[in-house]
This record gives sequence, C-alpha cells and structure tokens, in this order.
Amino acid sequence: MGLFGNRKKDAKIEALAEGFVTTGLWQDPALTAGEQAVGDGYLQAGLALLRECRYDYEQRVRRVSALGDAAIGRSGEVYDLLADGMPGEDAADILLWLGSTLISEAWEIRGGGYAATVGEDRFKLFFASLGAAEEPLLEAAKLRPDDPVPWHEMLAFGMGMQLDRERQDQIWANVAQRARFLVDANWRRLQVLCAKWHGSHEEMYAFARETVALAPNGHPVTYLLPLAHFEYVRGVYDDLVEDQDQLWEYSKFQVDHWSEPVVAELRTAAAKWCTAAPGPHPDDLAAHHHFGWCFFEAEAKDAARWHLGQVGNHVATSPWGYRRSARREFAEALVDLKLA
Repeated sequence: MGLFGNRKKDAKIEALAEGFVTTGLWQDPALTAGEQAVGDGYLQAGLALLRECRYDYEQRVRRVSALGDAAIGRSGEVYDLLADGMPGEDAADILLWLGSTLISEAWEIRGGGYAATVGEDRFKLFFASLGAAEEPLLEAAKLRPDDPVPWHEMLAFGMGMQLDRERQDQIWANVAQRARFLVDANWRRLQVLCAKWHGSHEEMYAFARETVALAPNGHPVTYLLPLAHFEYVRGVYDDLVEDQDQLWEYSKFQVDHWSEPVVAELRTAAAKWCTAAPGPHPDDLAAHHHFGWCFFEAEAKDAARWHLGQVGNHVATSPWGYRRSARREFAEALVDLKLA
C-alpha cells in the first residue's frame, strides 16, 4: 500500500506540474503584442507602449525590460528612431529603450554561465556593448528628471560593469529619491547588498527590514524580506549540497534558520501588505510566491496555504526551482499543503 500510495502521489505531482504556467505573473496583453511586433521589426509599436506608461513606473520598468529583450539585434534601429526637434519626452523614451536594448544585447553576448566559463574575447565584447548603454540612459534621465526608470536600468548597468560600491550607491540614491518603493529596483539593490556582490548578509537584511518598515500599507514591496531569506538560504544550499555529506548540515541549518522570531517577522511584513486591501499590483503573484515559500520552508503551513492559494496555476521560477525544477517543487508544496 505504501509503494502504491507513493506512486499515486508522484503521478499526481507530475500531472499537476505539467499544468502550471511559468510566464505572465502580470498580464499585459498590449505588451505581449508589442513584443511580437518589435521582434518582427515594427519598432513604432514599442514607442507607443512606452508613451502609455510614462508615469506608471512599475509598468514602465516591465515594458522597458521586455522591449529591450525584444529588440536584441536591433539597437541600431532603435537609435535611428531619434530625430532632430522631436519632443523631449519622445526622445527620452527612445534613449531609455536604447539603453535597455544595449544591456540585453550585452548579456546575450556574455551568456548566463559563470564567469569562469566566459572567454576573454567574449568578456571584452560584453563590456563594450554594456558600456555603450550608459550614455543613452543618462541622457534619458536628463530629459525626464522625474523618471526613475533610467536609473533603474543603471542599476543593472552598474552590476554588469562591476562598478565600485560608491558609484552603485549613487545610482541607487537616484532611484530612491524618485521612487523608493519601485519593486524591481529594490530587488536589484538587494542584490548589490548581498554577500556575493558588494555587501554582506547583515547589510542585505538591514536594507530589507528598512524597506518593510518604510513601505506604505498595502504595498507588496514588503516581500523584499522573503527575497532576502531566499537569497541567504539558497546561498547556504549551494555551498553545502555540493558535498552530499553536507546534506545533514543543510537540514540542521533549515531548522535553526526558520525560528519563531523569523516567522513572526515574516507574518508582520505580510500583514502590512495584505491587510490594507491593496489594489492590483504587478508584483502581487511574485510576492505571494515568496511569502508562501518562506512559510512553507518554515513549516508555518497556515500562512503558506493562504499565500499559495492566491496564485492559481502560475508558478514562479524564483523562489521555486533551486533544488529541483520549479514546477516539481511547487507541485510538491501544493500537494503537501493539500491545496491540490
């Protein structure tokens, strides 16, 4: 019976995993159509999308990033959209898009592997392409001094160019004075402050806690705290499980890490977001996934069940997927929580 039961459970998990959607945590049908149009060479579709979101910075961040990816290989065509005498806001849109595209093209050259796997020649091309993004982004920032999105893109530029900490702090200051709670910008800042980049675990957690404390009620930026836990726990896992003899150490770490004070702090952060009747936000599903993952890891199943019950069939590749496939990990969690 036990063997049969395990097989039945495993089949259920596999079937559940197959039905998950791994894209579209935030629905933007216009952007989906625009990405396709840009990929086909109709760049005016991208400009129309950027005009629509000049003062909706959360949407603007997503559209700029997506359109930058869609225009890989077409940065010259984006540049050619600039014209003498055009309105400053139109020029700012184009320059912002150009900078984002150059960043995307640079990473396409580099690839996503570890630095040790990237040859010297490829690194030179990467830095050359990435370096070209700085001028259009800074010019876009001059044309639209209120817009935090050029500075958001500069955060990615700074990490890729391996700028020193002082310069990266200055870039963040420019974001923060314009849009302190821009979620993706906060995530990028958290990366700068983590131990594997330019900071430490202590500095990373201090920033996450400060952000939660300052955040308006009802804002999902409070999920920066679960993001910090994910960054820390994943790092420990990567360090320990390279050696199978260390799996017991990782299990012990998990028990010690997810203490009652940690869970209580997470509950407070989640409540600050969820109990204020927040309106729809592009990061809602990502926030539910990260809070749900933390509570699931901590065996706080009531809270895990509530958060993961909000996400439907959408699975996020972060935080799920660093131990097994994201689909499999999420499906196992749902079955364990009796949500499926």
